Amino acid sequence: MKEWFSPKELLNIAGMPSTTQGINRKARLENWTSRKRSGVRGKAIEYHISSLSIDVKKALYLEEESATYVVSPIDPLQLWMTAFEQLSTEEQAIVSSWLMRNGIKDFISFIQKKDN
Repeated sequence: MKEWFSPKELLNIAGMPSTTQGINRKARLENWTSRKRSGVRGKAIEYHISSLSIDVKKALYLEEESATYVVSPIDPLQLWMTAFEQLSTEEQAIVSSWLMRNGIKDFISFIQKKDN
């Protein structure tokens, strides 16, 4: 779990200021634990998570957790084949018959009507 955050990473999170200057000002006023960012020239600093409010911590944890769940795009044909293969033989016959009789355009219209 990441412990140190740059002002840029904290922008607009759970009520935080919308500028890096605002983040740095808030950090100074609230005496946040900070350190100089390694590998960066100048006055770049980062702040320890222990200095942040519980709302900001929650938002950061949610952001990190969601980043671990990366889903690769699925080829539509592969998705269709996988879904079709999960149907029973009888269901496959019904779907095939319906598509042969009505066509894919009617199928799409049918799905769109169900969504409304």
